Amino acid sequence: MSKFISVLPRFFPIFPYNSAIFTEPLMISRRHTREFLLQSLYARSELGKSFQKDAFIESYFSEEGMMEVIDLPYIEKMEGYILTHENTLISIIASLAPKFDLATMPIMHILILMIALSEILYGAELTIPEAVSVNEAIELAKKFSDEQGKAFVNGTLSTFLKQKDEILTNKKDVSFQVFKK
Repeated sequence: MSKFISVLPRFFPIFPYNSAIFTEPLMISRRHTREFLLQSLYARSELGKSFQKDAFIESYFSEEGMMEVIDLPYIEKMEGYILTHENTLISIIASLAPKFDLATMPIMHILILMIALSEILYGAELTIPEAVSVNEAIELAKKFSDEQGKAFVNGTLSTFLKQKDEILTNKKDVSFQVFKK
């Protein structure tokens, strides 16, 4: 097993693919793309400067044909948004969850929120409705977290949508970083 996949927590299911099951050509799946993005961001957060995207992709997609289900332009855009706007996204999350210490908050929750917030704030050309971004974040939390994580993600994003202008105007300054530079 590659060192890049071994970084992922045990509860992290790698996208199951069995070529014997699929006889039809695979179609791009935005849900599987988000799952890949989340796992890639998690590996990047754990490995810091030693993260190698090509090696991660190679180890993640060991089965032939798997790249066909991933929306690569979406991945590139979202990674760009998240890495470029990391400080703003973290500030928004801190403003939305003032009772939580970011340093002790599960990184999985932070990453899921960063994906959804990036789609909502920066992904206009992706034409993803806000409700879809929220629902997909909840689905990620269901799969990669627990019931409390799902409720936290749901409540945080619901609050953001209701109070977006106020939160964007009054976001907290924080020094916390997800991605080691």
